[in-house]
Amino acid sequence: MASVASPAVDIQTRERRFYCRMAIMLVVLMFLGFAPSFYLRGIVPEYPRPNPTLPVSVILHGLLFTLWMFVFVAQTQLVAAGRRDIHMKLGKASMFLAITMVPFMYLIGVWQVARHNVPPFTTPLDWTSLPLFALPAFVILVWQGWKRRREAQWHKRLMLGAAMVVVLGPGFGRLPLAPPSKPAFAAQMIASLLFFVPLFIWDKRSLGHTHPATKVAFGVYALSMLIPVALIVSGTWAPIAAQLPGVGS
Repeated sequence: MASVASPAVDIQTRERRFYCRMAIMLVVLMFLGFAPSFYLRGIVPEYPRPNPTLPVSVILHGLLFTLWMFVFVAQTQLVAAGRRDIHMKLGKASMFLAITMVPFMYLIGVWQVARHNVPPFTTPLDWTSLPLFALPAFVILVWQGWKRRREAQWHKRLMLGAAMVVVLGPGFGRLPLAPPSKPAFAAQMIASLLFFVPLFIWDKRSLGHTHPATKVAFGVYALSMLIPVALIVSGTWAPIAAQLPGVGS
């Protein structure tokens, strides 16, 4: 019996390690992306983009998202430790936290117009497309992840996708990998899709095929990234953004 059970146990162990490592990788990426403008503001050199004022609303926004990511890491660690009871209780708190984050995602997105918190190759109105398209993507993935919380393989992939939405675009996009320009920005955002590759590889190794939840998470993230990239590069979003509630407040 032990020889029959051991392969399944080994897969579970490797799966837990995989999700723990993915969660930690996202936290590291979040820190690197936001170190000059938030976590180590005034301590490390700024990246080559404006680093405007840091009002209370932005500080609260940053703290909420940081807390959510730490909860996300804690959730993967709890599952790895076999503490699903605490994982489920903490999951309810994380849903409340996610709901709280939603209005902040919108408000910070539109309020950045007045703060002129944009790189030099675009306009404040066009730049709102990034957070405003990330918002529905985050809501969809968190909602579906909560809805399928008793289906482990769906739940963990959807929640990982939600974490990628709030980290990859804002965090990876801030890394100074190339001089700020529209082509470099577009290339960097498209390259962020590559962070899903480990999940596709894991699916293939553990299941023999790509799990539907991986396809959903990847598709939702891709749309949330490619649409605003196209809008920013073309400059067509500004007339729509100018009519949104709160713009310029």
